[in-house]
Amino acid sequence: MSESLLPVVIRHAGKTHNVSVDLNEPGILFKSQIFSLTNVPPERQKVLVKGGQLKDDTDLKTLNLKPNQSIMVLGTPDSTGIPQKPKEKIVFLEDLEKQGKLTEFSADPLGFQNLGNTCYLNSTLQALNNVDELKGALQKYEGNDALVKELKQTFQRLQKGKISGNGRYIIPLSLLNSLRSIFPQFAEQDNHGYKQQDAEECFSQILSNLKSTLPNDFVDKYFGLRFKTYQKCQENDPEDQEVIGYDEGMKLSCHININTNFLKTGLSEGTKDIITKHNPHFSRDANYVIERKITRLPKYLTVHFVRFYWKREIRAKAKILRKVAFPFQLDVTDLLDESVKPTNIKTRDEIYKVEKEKEDEFKEQRRAKKMKPSEDRSRLLLSSKEKFELEEKEFQENEKKWLGEFSKVFPEDLGEGEAPSPLYDLVSVITHKGASADSGHYQAFTRNEKDLTGNSWWYFNDDKVLNVTKDKIESLAGGGESDNALILIYKASGL
Repeated sequence: MSESLLPVVIRHAGKTHNVSVDLNEPGILFKSQIFSLTNVPPERQKVLVKGGQLKDDTDLKTLNLKPNQSIMVLGTPDSTGIPQKPKEKIVFLEDLEKQGKLTEFSADPLGFQNLGNTCYLNSTLQALNNVDELKGALQKYEGNDALVKELKQTFQRLQKGKISGNGRYIIPLSLLNSLRSIFPQFAEQDNHGYKQQDAEECFSQILSNLKSTLPNDFVDKYFGLRFKTYQKCQENDPEDQEVIGYDEGMKLSCHININTNFLKTGLSEGTKDIITKHNPHFSRDANYVIERKITRLPKYLTVHFVRFYWKREIRAKAKILRKVAFPFQLDVTDLLDESVKPTNIKTRDEIYKVEKEKEDEFKEQRRAKKMKPSEDRSRLLLSSKEKFELEEKEFQENEKKWLGEFSKVFPEDLGEGEAPSPLYDLVSVITHKGASADSGHYQAFTRNEKDLTGNSWWYFNDDKVLNVTKDKIESLAGGGESDNALILIYKASGL
């Protein structure tokens, strides 16, 4: 048992609950454990400890708790709004460790418990957790923003929780409370409790908060796009001069109409807007076309399928169910400005060559293993954890080797967080099931980076995590009320 874990006894409403508290965590996480046992929300809890009541930011090590010490908790359980206590008792990882039930190691990722229409948040967190640089930036964060601190702790717990057994999920209650405090729209309720929310809005708001909080322009560097804009009057105005401008953004939008069958078609249509403004030559309003061309690509490219729209007849967000196919490897050369296109095309073609070399080596290694299976017999004697650590080491060494090969063809002036070419690989998908944004269910899918064939993906349905194949991802293109891709995250090839 970890030295930071201490067994204590929670007393509430005449009942006792044995639990292990992590002294390295703040008071709010201890309150979350108490919530799972008593159904008393953290904001209603009065946890009586030495010196008064436990606060959210209390350093638990300062309380000088003793093993099996009794801690009195006062507060009324909530029967509405915040979800009910699960029928099955939640088993915490530290309790399993104490009971000696953690006999098998698993590298499988963890899920998140649904706290009542919070699948939109759970799917967003899984997609963001797939961005290694973001986890690294959060790890270094020492500021006071409540939401960012909760994200940091949540991703740390995901990483530390790769242990098998029951209770293989995290309860993101503290993070949810911070999100609702900063963005009140996510705290909207009806007669049934908290309402369903839009995962794309949640994703954008979290990214916006990180953009204003993380130092060194991290979000702009790794997620930010830059555009050159061209504005011209649609009518035959001999005096009209094309107006050049510049813009920035955090995503590309795929607009969907009756002619949209493929992602690239929708992206191309999303680069043009029509505005109406006064034309001095005609002395009246006229339509102008604004076209945006990309001048800077980020390492992580976010694509939003614009499936939801406001339908006045039903006074709700309706959903476009049309099937729109998307590729596992995306080339956005056609969206680039002519000023940056030649260099990007040259680098893209060189990356294709290195990818082919990497693929050929991988195929050769697989053939060699089949020819000499005896060399892998020693692995059979390893424990699950030892096997994972060995494979992780081999994977990292191989990735480092090929990153060196790819970097040889990158532009010399490539900036931090910038994509070397317009070529991208799909790494995460957030989906929506249902006919309306105000109902249905959100889920997430992330590529298993350890599988170099690209056939293995992780499927996150709240606290349920499964391994699925590439075929499942292809089925997310839409065409009905089943899972439709809403957000795609692509990672620059070669990085």
